[in-house]
Amino acid sequence: MFHEIQKTLMRWILGISLFGIAIWSAKKGCDKLDPTYLVIGFICLVIGLIAVWESLFAAATRPFMALIESIVFPVTKFNKPLLNLKLPAYYIDEGRYDEALNEYRKIIKYYPDETGAYEKAIWLHVEIFEEPEEAMKLFNRAKKRNIALSEQSRSLVKIG
Repeated sequence: MFHEIQKTLMRWILGISLFGIAIWSAKKGCDKLDPTYLVIGFICLVIGLIAVWESLFAAATRPFMALIESIVFPVTKFNKPLLNLKLPAYYIDEGRYDEALNEYRKIIKYYPDETGAYEKAIWLHVEIFEEPEEAMKLFNRAKKRNIALSEQSRSLVKIG
């Protein structure tokens, strides 16, 4: 870190010194109409720009890079995951019922008014895991939230 600061400082000192020499040489060349001083001034200007180019480029592009990073890598985190009913349905199709039930529980946690999640979770509890008391808890929870469940879900809870 210290080495980088030292390197940058030396580049700036060299660059500013060369800019000073370039200005002095250009003035002297214009006053005396001597192209040698103008060429020396131009060469010092170019070398000075090369010396400070890295810092100038970084300073000039920092706002643009920040904009691009904010678009590509946003730092804002979502308060809740995106609603995705396809993932647990895929898990059911694959026979991964535990993972499907966990996904439906997450959906119910973050989206408590999502009817489909309650219905599928009740179906999993009754048909797959044979846990009618858990299905009844979910049914009552949905009922407290005034969620209208399908007749199939109601009959599953009554059968279980």
